[in-house]
Formats: sequence, C-alpha cells, structure tokens
Amino acid sequence: MLAYLFWHVPRADVDRRDYESALVGFHADLRASPPTGLEGSATYRTSELPWLDGRAGYEDWCFVASSAALDTLNQAAVKPERWDVHAAVASRTEFGHGGLYYHLRGDAKPVAGSRVLWLKRPRGIRYEQSLDAMIGAAKGVLSCWRKMMVLGPGDEFAIVGDASLDVPLPEGWQGRMVERTRLGA
Repeated sequence: MLAYLFWHVPRADVDRRDYESALVGFHADLRASPPTGLEGSATYRTSELPWLDGRAGYEDWCFVASSAALDTLNQAAVKPERWDVHAAVASRTEFGHGGLYYHLRGDAKPVAGSRVLWLKRPRGIRYEQSLDAMIGAAKGVLSCWRKMMVLGPGDEFAIVGDASLDVPLPEGWQGRMVERTRLGA
C-alpha cells in the first residue's frame, strides 16, 4: 500500500469553512467514482508543519494499491467531469506540496489517526531495529509509513496514532508531533 500525501494552505482571503467544505466535497466526489487503484482517501486540518512554512494547513491522504495507480488518480482528480469540484479547492489554495509514502506496519488505512509523529533518523544508521523498538514501546500507534525515494518535503517516517500517541525516541532521532482533525466522513 502506498499513500500519496498532499499538504496545502488556503489563500489568506479564503474562509476556512468554505475551504474545508470544498475539500470534503472533492474527496466525496473522488470516493463516489474512484479511479482504479484508489483504496480510500481522507483529508485533515493540521497543526503547523515546517514544509508549510511553519503554518497550520491541510493534509490529504490518498491510499493507492501501487505506483501505477498514481497515474489513474492524477487523471481522475482533474478529469473534465470533476473540473468544478477540483477547481473549488485548487482556486482557493495558496500553495501545496506532495509526497509519497509506503506502508511499513499497522493499519494500512489509518484514517482515524488524530496525531502524526514525523521522524528523522540519524544519518548513516539502519532504521529497522530502532523503529521496531520505538513502536514496541509506544502508546497509541495505528501505523507506520516511510517516505518513498525522497519524494516530497515531509520527514522520512510518519507514525500515525490516536490521541494517546506517545513514542520514545532513541538518541539522535528527531520527531515532531502534529495534531490533525479529520474533515468529513
């Protein structure tokens, strides 16, 4: 399972409720007629992220079966029949960044997660044992993801969890906890 993540910030003159309504509408439309390989999606309001210039914003997760499904997702998102729904969000967006992550362990579609711990590991080390130990000692973990091929501005690992998410970090690891609220259903 892969997750295409899209982080974005609305323009300053855009009402938050209008932006969120457009986001929920876009995701609902996408799920009503999903392209081949799309296994689900969710959108969230997030606390501050460095790759959003330290601003709070939004984070969309699109779960896809494979990298081939990214082509169909991209085409489906902007197809003529979806123009108005996509433009309702795109025209209100100041900027955004995308990233691609692959599933390592846990729930393959952690849409209920209200926290994400973004992690950077110390350079030059293998991550498997340290990550396994962190997750084994953690509370509230739903799943763990790793950035694919350095695609996107986000940190290397994402541990998605519930409100109790607490992960002990070994020496040298850096983490930032991001709170998020799921929009829509």
